[in-house]
Amino acid sequence: MTALDPGPRQEILGDHALFPGMALPRERVELLRAQQAERAAQDPVQRIRPRSPRPLTRESVAARVDVSPTLEVTERVQSIWDQGVRESRELAASLAALAPSWRGRDTGGCTPEDAQCEDLLVAAALRCSDTVAYRRIRDGHRAVDLCPRIFARLRAGEFPAAWFRELLRRTLGLTDEEMGLVDATVSAWDPGITSEHFSRCLGTVVATLLERRELPPRLDVEARRRVEFEHGGDDGTACLRIVGPVPELLQLAHRLDDAARTLQAAQRHALEAGVEVPLDPQGRAAERERPLSLSELRYHLLTTADLDTDGVDLSAASFRMNVTVPLLSLMGHSDAPGMLDGRIPIPAEMARELAAGEDAWYRLLTDPVTGEFLPAPAERYAAPQAMREHLRVRMTTCAVPGCRRPASCATEADHIEEYDHEDPLRGGRTSVDNLHLLCWKHHALKTARRIDPVRVDASHSPTGRTGTLWSVDEEMRIFQEDDTDLATPAIVKDLEDSWARIRALRDESPPERPPQNAPPGAPPPPF
Repeated sequence: MTALDPGPRQEILGDHALFPGMALPRERVELLRAQQAERAAQDPVQRIRPRSPRPLTRESVAARVDVSPTLEVTERVQSIWDQGVRESRELAASLAALAPSWRGRDTGGCTPEDAQCEDLLVAAALRCSDTVAYRRIRDGHRAVDLCPRIFARLRAGEFPAAWFRELLRRTLGLTDEEMGLVDATVSAWDPGITSEHFSRCLGTVVATLLERRELPPRLDVEARRRVEFEHGGDDGTACLRIVGPVPELLQLAHRLDDAARTLQAAQRHALEAGVEVPLDPQGRAAERERPLSLSELRYHLLTTADLDTDGVDLSAASFRMNVTVPLLSLMGHSDAPGMLDGRIPIPAEMARELAAGEDAWYRLLTDPVTGEFLPAPAERYAAPQAMREHLRVRMTTCAVPGCRRPASCATEADHIEEYDHEDPLRGGRTSVDNLHLLCWKHHALKTARRIDPVRVDASHSPTGRTGTLWSVDEEMRIFQEDDTDLATPAIVKDLEDSWARIRALRDESPPERPPQNAPPGAPPPPF
């Protein structure tokens, strides 16, 4: 007869065991009582401890790939396992190197200006934007300072790098105290579980912590409602993403769908009656002699809708939306792409369609070799609209190296060499060469003299092109080239190559000989 051990998940039976007259050993009873006391003191989150009945190790991983793995398969799989260990250690080294750049910015360890300068230094070293640099620094701080136990396992190569990246991403909204509980919980997990098991249990931990808050995320208005613009790619498409509570968005979808179906029926009746088709801006329904699809109608309804601002007058746009098109592309002699808003490439055909629908075109001169935008001078402090438009074409984002904030909606015109209000002729002229566009954050940083720009002409430039040399906190100097029109040099080179081939063919062809009966020195006939 076999008596079953009640195990740590069962209630302790005291001095009595499973049957009258049977007592558990005193050591076992004390162990069970200690385990019960430990569980009672634990946070319920820490009781989430996934374990695998067959832990995954370097020695057993080959059996997950093949039931009876050969020596070659085993060595190959173990080699990949070793690469994963190295990846974990490399990630830990990268996070540890960036963690000191946090500089206690959440506890008053540095000023906001100090933090911004640190972001610019890291962005220059990593060749990324200051936003990406901030995220990398933040991840280093959260890994090293908020998850020391999990980080120790990552550094030892025991914790997969993919798991750690997922953990940083999914716990981004947690507080420092909540991260401490995550660290205590996840660091005790069995590393032999599957990735699916890890992801599921991590989700349970995060959801449990969020639901404890006074205002869980499902009730947080700002976290639930937002609209985001996402540039789709280089094919001329983009995405406007709406995030919000399901009931509200479902109601919006139903209203949009009802309107689209009503318009589709109206288009069908108009086509049958031979009258003007409603909501057919490109005339596609009339051309194809059938109504637009519901998807097209939903799009037109959204893009042509009037925004209700509750009586508030909207301010005039600081800039027009520019579409920069090379002249030869505009004429149909080249497929060089256009640029929307100076930073989004669009196909040449789309650029030609946009240009054809405009009443006015604006000419912008560029250097035929370098593609640099040629300046247009002015002699007053406030830059005129035409000059500001020229600046926005020359620099599509904030001029500070690493900043990606678009110049069209988030920047201010600023003098590189300060304008002399008492004697404008002494320096600091209001000209394209002495102006740049800065976002409000970096404009304030320049005003505080934490960053200082100096214009550098092509003859003194480290790259041979005109640009600006930035001093960041007197610790680093970064050279930033001016934006150029990338299409101009390429088109000019094609024209020069074509002309060179024409001249070569002309030089290779034999010269025409005069007729035999013509007198010496007579010119050839004109035919």
